[in-house]
Amino acid sequence: MNILLLPYPPSVNALWRNAGGRTYKTKRYTDWAADAARHISLQDKIETIRTPVQVELAVGRPDKRRRDIDNVVKAVFDLLEHHEILENDSLVHDFRAYWSHEVVGVQVIIKNLAGQAASE
Repeated sequence: MNILLLPYPPSVNALWRNAGGRTYKTKRYTDWAADAARHISLQDKIETIRTPVQVELAVGRPDKRRRDIDNVVKAVFDLLEHHEILENDSLVHDFRAYWSHEVVGVQVIIKNLAGQAASE
């Protein structure tokens, strides 16, 4: 089992913008990704995972506004792949996300799904 603590990500609705026929990452997304990279660098190194996994996201609410928890998943999974924690986010065969009063940001818990081939 591997555990990472990350800052609260921007909503999936704030990750990308389109202009002039091209799609680009927003400043908010790139700023978060840089902050999250710093958080990753301060934690124990995780060797690249190349087998199916279960991922649990314990998400701390940043404020009292109503939010959709599924809006945090895309940024976190893409970050795990970008930093080669997961070889590919398609290796996530099972995931759960829930609000937690005990977490600030996002606690990512990665568990190996022993006995499952990556192609399953």
